[in-house]
Amino acid sequence: MKLAYDGRLFIGSQRQPGLRTVESETIDALVNIGAISSIAESRFRFSSRTDRGVSALGNVFSFVTSFDRKSLLRALNAASLDVMYYAVTEVPMSFSPRRARQRWYRYLFSSDNMDLEMVEQCATLFEGRHDFKGFCKPDGRSTVRTLNSFRISSRDEILVADIKGREFLRSQVRRMMAAVIEVGSGKISIDEVASVLDGKAKCFGVAPPEHLILMDVDHGLEFETIYSPTLNRKVTTYRMDVASRKEFIDTLCARLA
Repeated sequence: MKLAYDGRLFIGSQRQPGLRTVESETIDALVNIGAISSIAESRFRFSSRTDRGVSALGNVFSFVTSFDRKSLLRALNAASLDVMYYAVTEVPMSFSPRRARQRWYRYLFSSDNMDLEMVEQCATLFEGRHDFKGFCKPDGRSTVRTLNSFRISSRDEILVADIKGREFLRSQVRRMMAAVIEVGSGKISIDEVASVLDGKAKCFGVAPPEHLILMDVDHGLEFETIYSPTLNRKVTTYRMDVASRKEFIDTLCARLA
C-alpha cells in the first residue's frame, strides 16, 4: 500500500515506544478496523524510514490481510487522522518492501543568494558510486552507495533538488543538501566537497528536515489508486494548510486525479 503524510506531525516514521510515529498510527488503525490482529502475524513492514519532520508522498508498506482493497482503504483513512492511504496492490508472500528498484527524494530550498551553476555542479559531483561516509550518520553498514541522479531545477523563487537511488544511508540526503547549499551560497568550494567524498573527515551540517519529501518508492509494481470518500475529506481539510506545503498537496492531488 502507498501512503502520504506530513512529517511535521510525527516523531519520524519508525515506531518508538510512547511516541507518535507514522508506523504506530498505521498499525493502530489496522488493528482498530480489524485488518490485522498483530504485527508479527501480519508481517507488517515499511519500505523507507523517514526522520522527524520529513514528509512522504509515496512511501510503501506491506502486510497480510483478508480485507478487500476498497473496504480497506476506506476504513484506514477513516481510522487514521494524519496519514493518507491512496493506492494498493497484491504481492507474493516473499515480497520485501525494503528491496526497492529506486527511491526518489525531493528537497525544496530558496534560490535567494544562490549561484545556480555552482549548485548544479555540486549536485552532479554526488552522482555515481561513492563512499558516502562523510555524508551520513553511520549505523555499522557499508557506506558505499550509488546515486542514479541528482538534478536541480528552478521554479519561481524555489530551487528543487530531485535525488534518485536504490537506497540511501541515514541522513544522507540532508547532509548532501547541506553541502550543495553551502556551495551555492559561496561558503565552501566544490573542491572541499570532493575532498570529503574522497575520504577527508569534515561535516558540512544537516539541512532542515521540513523541506524534504520522499516522493516515491519504485518496486516495479502497478498500484491501483483508490480515491475513497474518507481520503477526499482529509485532502480537502489539509488544503487549509496549503500555503506551508504546497508541493506536498499539489503532487498528492495530481496522483489522485
